[in-house]
Amino acid sequence: MTKLERGLYEVLLTEALEEQLEDLDGVLEPIRSILRAPEAADRIALHLARVIERAVDSIAEGERTNVGLDLARRLIDLICKLPSAAEFGSERPGATGDILHSLVGRLPDGRPDVVAAPLIPLLDTLLLTNAPGEPRVGNQIQTEIRSADGIDVVMAFIRYSGISPLLEALRRHRSDGRPIRVLTTTYTGSTEARALDALGKLGADIRVSYDTSTTRLHARRGCFIVPQDSRPHILARQI
Repeated sequence: MTKLERGLYEVLLTEALEEQLEDLDGVLEPIRSILRAPEAADRIALHLARVIERAVDSIAEGERTNVGLDLARRLIDLICKLPSAAEFGSERPGATGDILHSLVGRLPDGRPDVVAAPLIPLLDTLLLTNAPGEPRVGNQIQTEIRSADGIDVVMAFIRYSGISPLLEALRRHRSDGRPIRVLTTTYTGSTEARALDALGKLGADIRVSYDTSTTRLHARRGCFIVPQDSRPHILARQI
């Protein structure tokens, strides 16, 4: 563990951390609190997740999958000994450690209607700023639309040149009955009616704030938010 320094921590006290607190030189004073029942599940699970991640990562790569899966099954077996947790036995990972990537329908000719996966993995959340050498926001958004359950756009202003490359993908999204919601403003007069008309023709639910005197939806960045498989996925670009 790294050396303790002045600041906020909000971490579960461990035996190793207690030892470090005992060795403080008197300049720093620890402030403690009792772990409250409403927070217990979240705080303990977060701590265990970090321990498990480090433990599995320390296993030799050739054995990591098998040993990690065995560890997961044994931990769940231990959890199932709790009187209120017997049903969690069905959460044991399978022996092969397969990953379910998607459930797809079939095309008229019988072929699977494959859903393209986004470039950013579903379990990751990434802030994109269009900085040199980084992935481009437009490309990332294009790969998100196909698999999105719904799309929420929150931007200070919307221009046709910005949305035109996305319109065909958004049209397919709406044709599948999936929603698009748009929240924007007339800030600086930059929002274009043509852009809103194009989104409206797709069936997007659009809300525009015309109040420029007391409220502003403008903080240095516009955000394109794609809720996907119960995961809020946020892509932001520099304005």
